[in-house]
Amino acid sequence: MGGRKLKFILIAAFFFFTSCSPNFTNSHKMYHGSPPKSESIGYVELGEGFMLTRADWFAKKLNIHGDSIYSKLETLTDSIISGELQKSWGLSVVSEKERGNFLKETLKMDKTVFIKTKFPQQGAEISNNKGNIPNYLFIIHEYTIGGDLEAENFYDYTKANVELASRNKFKNLSIIATFTLWDNKKQLPLKSGIVSVQKPLKNDSIDRDLYINATKAVVGECLKKL
Repeated sequence: MGGRKLKFILIAAFFFFTSCSPNFTNSHKMYHGSPPKSESIGYVELGEGFMLTRADWFAKKLNIHGDSIYSKLETLTDSIISGELQKSWGLSVVSEKERGNFLKETLKMDKTVFIKTKFPQQGAEISNNKGNIPNYLFIIHEYTIGGDLEAENFYDYTKANVELASRNKFKNLSIIATFTLWDNKKQLPLKSGIVSVQKPLKNDSIDRDLYINATKAVVGECLKKL
């Protein structure tokens, strides 16, 4: 009898902690799943959504001059993301200039989890670089790169005051991204989410291949949530 009670307690505890874990997605009632490959989707370039923590560390490890580490990694990241998304949809690119006209909003994901977003204005269909209007937009609001980062410390307001330790060495390359699949015709945020990728580092070292693979993994995690 004691064994059964213990088993019941363990099961109850599992479901309790599972139910208490933060929800990192938000769906509109009009969302009906990931768009098929036949759909046209515009990828909105990162622009100011690209954030690099400990830029000096990345510049040293990747042998890139500190003055150009942001621009080079942002360009590389945009090209990787668009290349990966192109495998799933008929993809086009929406320029950073268009993104500059988007409006800032705060989107609730869970009771304590919020993300900062930038959405197109209502009634405004966004065109791609070729002047065509895709049916959907894939928007990454914030793309944060660093070492040993946790999404909860960025987006759960109950942990907003947690100080991030300034480390000289990292165990993992961390990339945290917040994104939205946007209906460009109806001007609706269909599905939003937070994804986090951790790639183990060997001897506190990183190379281009590891960075590329981590970026591809981020796109994969985003697609899993759609």
